[in-house]
Amino acid sequence: MKALRIAGLIVAITLLGYLIFAMIRMNLPSDQAFDASEYEDANVEEEQDPEEMLKTGLKSGEKAPDFQLQNLDGETVSLSDFRGKKVVLNFWATWCPPCREEMPEMQSYYAEHTNGRFEIIAVNATSTEQSGGKAVQPFVEELGLTFPVLMDTEGTVSDQFEVMFYPTTYLLDESGVIIERIVVPLNEPLLAEKLQ
Repeated sequence: MKALRIAGLIVAITLLGYLIFAMIRMNLPSDQAFDASEYEDANVEEEQDPEEMLKTGLKSGEKAPDFQLQNLDGETVSLSDFRGKKVVLNFWATWCPPCREEMPEMQSYYAEHTNGRFEIIAVNATSTEQSGGKAVQPFVEELGLTFPVLMDTEGTVSDQFEVMFYPTTYLLDESGVIIERIVVPLNEPLLAEKLQ
């Protein structure tokens, strides 16, 4: 019975509000009538790009956090530099056996399918390397890696992406939005499947 009274009260308040609005609107002179287009036009300039409105995070459907690291030539590279391409963002270390296994597979796929539509970015967990990163260049040369290798000397980017196991890979779409997190070593068939 009490719920029925509350529902009736809500309906009555809603109707009263509607009546007041209708009376005010009817009493406005025609030159002061409400014109929604004025407000729509005023908001057009304030609309944001849907990509900019995406939440930054680490879940599928969220925009991956941007970062800057140096490559092996000492040049600063940003994740956002690769917008417009799918990105395979791979976190790895030279001491990691599964990383050593996946790198030739990644290089083989990259060499055969590099067409400007995707990029592999290999972020080395330099802060975990016993050699302080000195083993990275010989590792890259030994395996003939031609995709970008970035040095996470402080471990901040690995922390930012919550990397707990190596290798860990994030697959990003052309807008930098996370499609998937992969925590198994990559191989050519898996890359082909994920990049289609």
